[in-house]
Amino acid sequence: MRFFFKYASVLNLASIADQVVGLALASGDLKNYDSDRGFGNIFKWRTLNDAFKEAKLTRKPIFLVVHRPWCPACKKLKINFEKSIKLLDLSKHFVMVNVENTADMVNNSGKFYPDGKYVPRILFFTPDGELIQDAYNRSPKADPEFRYFYNSPAPIIETMVYVLKHYVKSGSFEPAQYEGELKKAEIIDDKSDSDKPTVLD
Repeated sequence: MRFFFKYASVLNLASIADQVVGLALASGDLKNYDSDRGFGNIFKWRTLNDAFKEAKLTRKPIFLVVHRPWCPACKKLKINFEKSIKLLDLSKHFVMVNVENTADMVNNSGKFYPDGKYVPRILFFTPDGELIQDAYNRSPKADPEFRYFYNSPAPIIETMVYVLKHYVKSGSFEPAQYEGELKKAEIIDDKSDSDKPTVLD
């Protein structure tokens, strides 16, 4: 009889845990999006819808990377992205989103492809959801036809610093701590700027 009660209480506990997780997922209470899609689970990824809501509440800008799983440039960016400690450090000042280009919301809204449909592309939005059009790859080797294409951490870090300097009214960010690192990162990343994005139909 004792064995029966012990077994029944374990089943009840598992059932309760399953219901709690199910309710949290249904209500959107689990804010840390579980799919890093290869960009590293050390970043606090959000869904696209949650990101715009969270940005309004926290007054943080949005960092949005749009990619495809089969894209060669996306695969290369994922490897470099996950290894960058400076990207991770700067990410705490942003609401981070990574989304595949197949998502209906991305494909049906012009604000997600301001200069054409290609991947990978990284876009930045104000806390109020407006695209920051002047937050693009300013590397001397960047292709002007694909302004939001990045293939290495150095130009991404540079743009993140730019966004924080010009679009965030908070005293928690010190740009001077990153400027020396940007020069080092540019030297390391110098050879990788020749890659091209994957143009989509």
